[in-house]
Amino acid sequence: MGTRALTRGSNVTAAARRAAVAVPRTRRAAGGAPPADLTERIETVATELFIRNGYHGVSYLGIGKELGITHSNVHYYYRTKAALAEAALKRVAKETLRATEGIWTDGGTSLTEKFVLMRDWTFDSYLRFNPDGKGGRPWGLLSRFSMEADALTPEMRQTIRTTLRKLEDDIRTSVQLAIARRELIVNAPVEGITLQISSVMYQTGLLTRHAAGFSRLDQLLMWTISGLLKAYGAAGPSAVAWPAINIPGTKTPAPRKPAAELASATSSQNILKETT
Repeated sequence: MGTRALTRGSNVTAAARRAAVAVPRTRRAAGGAPPADLTERIETVATELFIRNGYHGVSYLGIGKELGITHSNVHYYYRTKAALAEAALKRVAKETLRATEGIWTDGGTSLTEKFVLMRDWTFDSYLRFNPDGKGGRPWGLLSRFSMEADALTPEMRQTIRTTLRKLEDDIRTSVQLAIARRELIVNAPVEGITLQISSVMYQTGLLTRHAAGFSRLDQLLMWTISGLLKAYGAAGPSAVAWPAINIPGTKTPAPRKPAAELASATSSQNILKETT
């Protein structure tokens, strides 16, 4: 999802900083359309700043400073901040759906593998803004803007709703594939399972922010798939092998114990085991 190290003294990640090289004042391309390379740089930096500072915390002056151009040059291509935010959100939504669709609708992976792949993709996104693997900094534009819905335009709110609906459709596909592959029983409640998984996916940004780390989300994903397989697995109750996340700069972690063994580690986990 991008470079994980942050640029010293900058509000944007190193990847965005490298993309945001000094850009001279540029005229619109023929036909009135702005140059694609410049608009991409503007949207890249704007996205980073929107995630970090929220909608109200971003200004054209700050964007121009990161790009090495004047704020009026940014304004020339995006007449309002709302127009820039809409463009950035649409770009992120498209990239997000391309990645998540590839995970959830893959007919060659199991439901458990899809959970792990989604966990890893989410963790990579989280690391862009929390490079040491800890902290509760916002890391996703969809999540960040969802918390500021009152500040968004109707078009932006619609983009978020459409994106979440598409994600839910893809998750429903993954449940149906799991039934077809005989991972889940034939009469497994597709809509109920889809709702449960989707609800977890919708809360990823909030959970890492409130927990000031990724571990609780990691545990929630593990227990969600473990509970689903225990309740509806076609093969009956079985342990779920859940690989540990790999934090940059640390030793390669040992494989995590199956969820069934972890259930006896703490009293709270024992309660969860008894009630799933």
